[in-house]
Amino acid sequence: MAANKALWVNNAGFKLGTSMFAKHGAGSGTVKEIVHDGDTANVQLTKNLGVRFLGMDTPEISFQLPGSSSFVSIADNRWQIFFTNNNWQNPQLEAGLLQYLSAKIGDGLNTHTNHNALAVEAQISLENLIQADLGTSGKTKETFAFFMAFANEFLDVYGRLLTYLHADRENFTNAADAPPLSYNERQMIAGFGEPYFIWPNIQPFISIRPFATDFLSPEGFWNTVNTGNKLQHSRQAFKDARAAKKGIYQQGKELMLSAFELRFLARKSKPDRYVIDLRNTGSKELISPQKYYVVQNPEDRLFIPSEYIPVFKLNGWNAAI
Repeated sequence: MAANKALWVNNAGFKLGTSMFAKHGAGSGTVKEIVHDGDTANVQLTKNLGVRFLGMDTPEISFQLPGSSSFVSIADNRWQIFFTNNNWQNPQLEAGLLQYLSAKIGDGLNTHTNHNALAVEAQISLENLIQADLGTSGKTKETFAFFMAFANEFLDVYGRLLTYLHADRENFTNAADAPPLSYNERQMIAGFGEPYFIWPNIQPFISIRPFATDFLSPEGFWNTVNTGNKLQHSRQAFKDARAAKKGIYQQGKELMLSAFELRFLARKSKPDRYVIDLRNTGSKELISPQKYYVVQNPEDRLFIPSEYIPVFKLNGWNAAI
């Protein structure tokens, strides 16, 4: 069992959890009170939940070095060795992607310190947002509540809930004090949350049934995307943050490697999600995973996992090799 975790993934890849009798009134319910019918019962989680924000990505505080089963701080000098000795290079990567990454990494001397410094700032940014909400609410840390909204997929490979995390409106006596946006979106506005839109987990940026035929056709897709106000506002907010040199675009300390790039390099793997260029209205092209960089800005990329490509092709899309 994972220590102090309500949900986790074991070495065989099974998603597991632990729970107890649900609350009923002031205390725990009886067997009769928690059983609804022959296949439904009420339980409560009693240990910590890891939450992974959807729709955005911040620099990593720590990650697994190749050959390591534990997470290593990005500040650790072993990451400098990883980048300066070209250990990041991988024969699975195409020449164009290698050239693109080489230009970003350079001699590798500052790659890990640059990433770590901005990871710490992103962490502090989120802490400050939550602390400000706590102060405005007048609640204590014991009574402050979060509200979670979920997309299509519920749990990631680390046993974390995939969610949009909000300060619950019920925290605030004056409804006008409740922040209207999730922490996900607020980190994007701050310039620390790099847009990372991955289909089918795109609600509420796009409010659709992702496997519906009227969405999967190119015509339906582009109609939905171009009328998706929340998606467009979020994309513009991050674009504005970049123009203002906020967050990961601060003058003189711009992020060298995106978090997802650091992850696939450390895993000695290759990108495996196709990309739709959100600027290219009307296109039917699914860009090859190893050519994601042809879409320069992260707010213009919608990633499509490889396992869904057959569904898209059946509905009129063209997947590049």
